[in-house]
Amino acid sequence: MTDIHSIVSGELPSQIDFNIEGKTLVIQLRPKGLIENMQSDPAAFEGWAMCLKANYPKHFSNVVIQWEPLDIGSLSPSERGHYYRFLYRADKFQTNYPDWVSICPSVPQSVIDEIPQWVLNYPGKDSTESEKENPNAESHLERRLLSLMRNHFSVANHQLPVGLFYKTVSSKTEYARTSRGLSQIDLWSLDNDVLTVYELKNDVNISVGIVSEVQFYANVINDLVCHRVNYPSDFFKKKKHYRDTEKLAAAIYPSNRIKKVNGVLLADKLHPFVTNEVISLLATNKSGIGYSAVSVQDFEKELLK
Repeated sequence: MTDIHSIVSGELPSQIDFNIEGKTLVIQLRPKGLIENMQSDPAAFEGWAMCLKANYPKHFSNVVIQWEPLDIGSLSPSERGHYYRFLYRADKFQTNYPDWVSICPSVPQSVIDEIPQWVLNYPGKDSTESEKENPNAESHLERRLLSLMRNHFSVANHQLPVGLFYKTVSSKTEYARTSRGLSQIDLWSLDNDVLTVYELKNDVNISVGIVSEVQFYANVINDLVCHRVNYPSDFFKKKKHYRDTEKLAAAIYPSNRIKKVNGVLLADKLHPFVTNEVISLLATNKSGIGYSAVSVQDFEKELLK
């Protein structure tokens, strides 16, 4: 068995166990990584797998993601949301990259069978303006870009919720299947038949986790576009919608107008492991999702043309 540190130049997270068996990279997740924020080092398994596979292709042909299943009944509501989201992500990672990714154990069939009954939450109000008080905040940058995007795209908005629930959106924790309203897409745009989601990071927030985040958001939105998950029935009964979700829904129901979903890593500085090779590998997914990385500076220049 080869020591991974003899191959990889750069610091790897100590909270994940990496082993090499022949040309297979085995990533063993610890329980902490199954119930933490997906952008944190212990939880960002897609990011580490993509970075190592893409940057060291001579050493790794395949990747195996391993973990010990948790007892869902013993988890707190917050932990349960992270765990369900992990199971969704693990299943998507394997189905998107079946030629080189395998997971062990398999996601329980009961969870797979349940996903078509998952529904997406939606904003119940406009976002707040409080972040304008801090010009260095990531949210301040987000609003600055959004003001430019609205002049460039047919539809553009921010803070699009991607909380998933079983059958109905409810404050009761037994219905939550991911981290409820806590997960939101930073920025999104709709132009003709292309829907793009952007994961924005400022220069302070630099991690491999951006790769895991953009994959999760793009996969949820792609599943919404393909009707594998849906907005709940009460969404369509609302007299008022917020953050342009009615325009997003109109492009999906019943028109099926959206033909392409893209995910963009939007940052001036990326983690050294997140290279062009990683972006190219992301784009080989079987779901047809497009991926790219764009600097904030270049994005602003394009929006100002």
